[in-house]
Amino acid sequence: MIEKIKKLDNDTAKSLLVDFMEVYLDKGFGMMNKTDIETLMYYVFKKYDLLSGKCFSDSFALQIPEAKARKLIYESQVKYAGWNMNELTRHLRESVGELLTHAYISKNGKEIQFAIEDKYLRIALNAKLRSNHYFANTSFNKDIVSLDENAFIEMVSLLVPNFHKDKVLEKLTAITIEDDLKVKENIEFLKAVLNKIMAQMSVEGLKQLCKLIFLP
Repeated sequence: MIEKIKKLDNDTAKSLLVDFMEVYLDKGFGMMNKTDIETLMYYVFKKYDLLSGKCFSDSFALQIPEAKARKLIYESQVKYAGWNMNELTRHLRESVGELLTHAYISKNGKEIQFAIEDKYLRIALNAKLRSNHYFANTSFNKDIVSLDENAFIEMVSLLVPNFHKDKVLEKLTAITIEDDLKVKENIEFLKAVLNKIMAQMSVEGLKQLCKLIFLP
C-alpha cells in the first residue's frame, strides 16, 4: 500500500489530499472520530485506485481483518457515493451485468444462486427487486443471492445491459440442461439397479416387489 502511495505523481497526491481535507475540515478540525476518519480515508484511497473495493485484497493491503475491510467498503459507499436514483440504477446495471457475466451461477432446486460480495450492491439489488414485486433470499449466506427463476429473468431484463444478456441467459440455459441431464442420469442409474435386483430374484420375490411398487 505504501509503495502505491509513493508512486503517485505530485498532481494526483495533491488532489487526494485536497479531497480528504475538504471533508475533514468541513466537519470542524478534530471533530471526526476515528471510525469516520478511517471510512473517509478508505473512500479517498479507493477513489484514486489505491484499493480495489474487494474484501480480501483490501484487508491484505491495509493489514486489517476482512470483516473490517467489508465494513469500510460498505460505509464508505453509504456516506460518500452520493448517487441519486438514476445514477444508482446506472451503477446497478453496470455492476450486475459485469458480475453475472463472470460469476459462477448455480441452481439449487428451483432457485438460481450467485455471489455478490459488495453489501451496498446487494442491498440496492434487493430494493430494486422489491420495487418490482420480487425478492432475493440471502438467509443461507449473506454473500449468496438466491432467486427463483422468474425473479432471476426479471432481474436480467431490468438490470443487465443488452450486450451482457445473451451470455447470462446462456448460463441459465446451461444450468437447466445440466439439471435435466442429472435427473436423466439418476433415472438410468435407478433402472440399472432395479434390473440387477430383479435378475437375482425368484418369481415369488418379483411378485412381492410388484405388490410393493403398485400399492394403492
